[in-house]
Amino acid sequence: MTTVTAPAWAPWTSYYDSTGQGPAMVTSVAADGLNVRFGLDRFILSLQGGQDVPFAGAAGLSGALSVDVPPDLNMAGFLLVVNGHLEKTPGSEAVVTCSIGHGTQSLSWPLAYPRDRDPVTGSDFHLECFTSDYNPATVGVPPYPPLPPFPVTLSMQARRRTADEAVVMDLTDFTVVLLGSS
Repeated sequence: MTTVTAPAWAPWTSYYDSTGQGPAMVTSVAADGLNVRFGLDRFILSLQGGQDVPFAGAAGLSGALSVDVPPDLNMAGFLLVVNGHLEKTPGSEAVVTCSIGHGTQSLSWPLAYPRDRDPVTGSDFHLECFTSDYNPATVGVPPYPPLPPFPVTLSMQARRRTADEAVVMDLTDFTVVLLGSS
């Protein structure tokens, strides 16, 4: 393992990419190396437009990240932060799920009752999940093994009840933050 003075992130490795988003992700690493942000421009799930368009659908992106950490960094783990936007009619439903390592979180938007026939509603959303981990340099003697890659998965699924209903959901970005402990 090469000794680093700040965290150094390796490129994203895709395992599954239903929307073709992986090659177009825009990556930016914070100056201190403690987080990496991935901008998304096509991770979209759209169910709208009549009888000939699907009434249910799903999209997924999964892969792995790895990071070299300085031997003196006291790690607690990784935080995954996902941002997106949802537009839906009352007769549609949607869920977004994220996971990092062994941590998973989800948000859901259920069907509205037929009497609640409001027009299309929209909202931005923010989802976080955490996985614990530790710096390999805290165990053993040099040379320390590298920190193994950790999996990251993002998924969306939606359903509409009739041809007049619609749901459009997109994930705009996700950030992985390396969290330290004192």
